[in-house]
Amino acid sequence: MPLMLALSAAAAIAEPAATAPMMPSGRWNVDYGDTACTLGRTYGTGKTETVLAMRQLPLGSTLEMMIYTNDRNGAMRLGQATITLAGGGSDESRYESYPTQATGKRMTRMPVDIALFETLPAKTGPTDTNPASAKPADAVLRVSPEKMPGWAFVMPNAKAAFEALAKCNDATVKLWGIDPTERARIAQPAEPRSPESWVTTNDYPMSVVGKGAQGTSTILWTISLDGHAVDCRTVVTSGEVELDKAACRAIAARARYTPALGFDDKPMISHSTRKVTWRLPGTWSGGK
Repeated sequence: MPLMLALSAAAAIAEPAATAPMMPSGRWNVDYGDTACTLGRTYGTGKTETVLAMRQLPLGSTLEMMIYTNDRNGAMRLGQATITLAGGGSDESRYESYPTQATGKRMTRMPVDIALFETLPAKTGPTDTNPASAKPADAVLRVSPEKMPGWAFVMPNAKAAFEALAKCNDATVKLWGIDPTERARIAQPAEPRSPESWVTTNDYPMSVVGKGAQGTSTILWTISLDGHAVDCRTVVTSGEVELDKAACRAIAARARYTPALGFDDKPMISHSTRKVTWRLPGTWSGGK
C-alpha cells in the first residue's frame, strides 16, 4: 500500500499544470473582410501579446481559428489539437503553425466545428433577492496542441460577439445573392454524407501542375431537394481559373446530403460553402 501511494503522489507531481487562462487586453472586433468575416480579440501585452481570431466562411459549418503569438521560431509545426469550451463541448482538429511574413508573428491555425460555440453562456442578470451577487458567466476556451504549449482564453461577452459575427456573415451572403434569412428558416440543416471524400488530390488539374499553380478556391453551391449539389460557383478565386473549376466539378460530382428541413418538416433548398486548398506536394502555406 505505501508503494502504491508513493507512485500516485509521483504521478500527480509529474502531471503538467493546466494552462492559466489569459484575460483580454482589448475589445472584440469584427472585420467585415472581402472574403470572410473575422472575429478577433487581443490578449496580454508586450512579449506575451496574443491575438485570438476566428474566421467563419458564411453558410459553412467550420470556423478557422488563428492564434498569433510573438514566437518567431522559424520551424513549421504540425499536429493534432484538442479544443474545449468550459461548460460546453470539445473538438479535435489538425493544426499547422508557422511564422508569417505579413504580420511578423507565428500563426497557429486549425479548423473547428462552429457547433462548439452554439451554447456560449450569456451574462447572468441581477436577481430580485440579491442584485449584487450576479456575475457574468464568461466562457473559457482552451486550445491544447501536441508538440507545443497551449492556450486558455477567457472570453467575456462571447455570445454577443458571435452574434455580431453572424450579422457580418448575413451581410456577406446577401452580397453573394443569397437570402440572409435562409439560416433562420431552417429547422434542421442539411447533413453532408462523407464530405471528406468530395475533393481529393486526384482532382488537381494536370493542366496547371506544370506551372506550379496553387491557391484556395472558395466555392458556393445550392443543395437541392434531393440532396445534390447544383449551381456551384466561385465566390473567391484561387487566382487560377482551372483550380476554381476543378473544385466545383468535384463538388457537383460527389457532394451528397440529407436535405435541410424547414419548420414544417418538409425538405427545403439551402446553400453551402467550402474552401478548397490546392497545394502541391512538398509545399506549405506558411512559405507564401
